[in-house]
Amino acid sequence: MFPFTRKAIVAVGREGLAFLDTLGSAVQYSGEIVRFILAGQFNFRHFLQQLAFVGIDTLGISLIMTTFSGMVIALQIAKEMVKQGAGDYVGALVSMALIRELAPIMTAFAVIAMAGSAYAAELSTMQITSQVSALRVLHVSPIRYLLMPRVLAGIVALPLMNIITAIAGILGGLVVSHLLADISVNHYLDSVWQQTQPKDVWAMLFKSAVFGFIVFIMSTTIGINASGGSREVGLATTRAVVWSFVLMAIMDYVLTYMIYGAHS
Repeated sequence: MFPFTRKAIVAVGREGLAFLDTLGSAVQYSGEIVRFILAGQFNFRHFLQQLAFVGIDTLGISLIMTTFSGMVIALQIAKEMVKQGAGDYVGALVSMALIRELAPIMTAFAVIAMAGSAYAAELSTMQITSQVSALRVLHVSPIRYLLMPRVLAGIVALPLMNIITAIAGILGGLVVSHLLADISVNHYLDSVWQQTQPKDVWAMLFKSAVFGFIVFIMSTTIGINASGGSREVGLATTRAVVWSFVLMAIMDYVLTYMIYGAHS
């Protein structure tokens, strides 16, 4: 068993070092993106193209995931809360769970699966086929031309998507609560309105912007740093999805603690 254990430890260590190396590159590229923005070297047309891809092409799956999340929460709690005489708080609990946590997480998961993996595959293919090197020969910065519009699109698109998906999830919970627990539409919506604080909405938007940055800076960094043959494309895509999940989960805890836990 020892040789297999040693191989597992070596593999985990190697993957950990690769993760830290990618994280360092992501920080470096982020600084370059900021420098390009401050210098006014920004292509608005490229940004709009990526914004359309992220915000429109992935919105459908995000809506499905958050809508059913709201429906599942209502399915779990609506009848029991009505039995306990707390039916007026069903809408509040559904909206709180969605706005504080599930809407940003589910939307980011959908974006990772569709856009993040696509970017990692696209840029790793460009890197392996020397298209990125061709940009450098033409004195075009790959960071400005390839990474910047994609990262900024993620930062802008995810908060806008979260507003739509959170509303969809709350409405999904409304339908289930009304049909299964006979909670009136007015009571449900009043509960949502009274218990949802502006702080929760701003926290959701801030979280989603951070998640958008994490997903796309990691995915594009992994893609543009790829090396080797065609196998690297699949490896880069897998790493983009897994590492984005891991980093996003860590940041979700940190942000939630900073917003809700540190001063409670």
